[in-house]
Amino acid sequence: MEDKKPELSIIIPTLNEEQYLPKLLESIKIQTYKDYEIIVSDSDSEDKTVDVAESFGAKIVNDEKKGPGHGRNCGAKVARGKYLLFLDADVILPTKTFLEDFLSEIKTKKLQLANCFHFLYPFDVKDIPADILLNLYFKARSYISPVVPGFFIFIKKGIFDDLGGFDETIAVCEDTEFIRRAYEHADFKMLNQYIYFSNRRLNHEGRLKLFFIYTYLTFQDVLPGFLSKLEVDYKFGHYNIVDEHKEYDILMAKINSFFEKHRKLVIYAYDKNTKPALKIKDEITLYLNNIMGSAKKHDKK
Repeated sequence: MEDKKPELSIIIPTLNEEQYLPKLLESIKIQTYKDYEIIVSDSDSEDKTVDVAESFGAKIVNDEKKGPGHGRNCGAKVARGKYLLFLDADVILPTKTFLEDFLSEIKTKKLQLANCFHFLYPFDVKDIPADILLNLYFKARSYISPVVPGFFIFIKKGIFDDLGGFDETIAVCEDTEFIRRAYEHADFKMLNQYIYFSNRRLNHEGRLKLFFIYTYLTFQDVLPGFLSKLEVDYKFGHYNIVDEHKEYDILMAKINSFFEKHRKLVIYAYDKNTKPALKIKDEITLYLNNIMGSAKKHDKK
């Protein structure tokens, strides 16, 4: 007799993630919600990523071809769940009830596509403006044309299969292109939940440089054919220096405290599509355009 299919398939594309993957898998293991399977879609890692995944009972899909889009597609092919949740290896679920709360909101609102707020870890004061700005920006865009970061994408499997998954010919922003197609066929909302997402990429490549790149790419998402032509130095699984986060618990407490203050602002500004909220969206767009111009000048120096 075939095993009962899980309701949720959690798919994690990896390449040399032995340092970060345990934190994510541990945060999944302690969830009160248990009707899931974990699929680690590995791109032929040279470290102990696969060993770590196996120690947590994850299903392993291995393919030497690199790229998060390809990894997600490979994981989705073997997924048995009604729903798919794509997570990057350096994400952490913040509470034991995250999946339970998230899925409850999904079902209550009858959604087929969703994401949530995110906060960078380990806590760094200089990341607060970026956290606030990006979350408000994603929330504003959710009313118009959603932008969903690839490190956290929830979608109903039937819709994912109908769409044919991620376009693997796109080198960067394959998640943006996928969400654009999915949004035409699925009910979407940015939910009032949050996850932690590592700031390692910002530390390695520079905040201003990355802010410029992703702001520029976001504004270009009105030109679908342009994404595949951009020459952007996007690397997958190339982080060698790892912060051990010795004061991890203290930092998480600070982030939780910050989130509580931030959430009130988000709910006040965006839960109702009022004229002040629309004005805020316009101001955010203008601010992003100004920052993009300044960053571009700085990048040329």
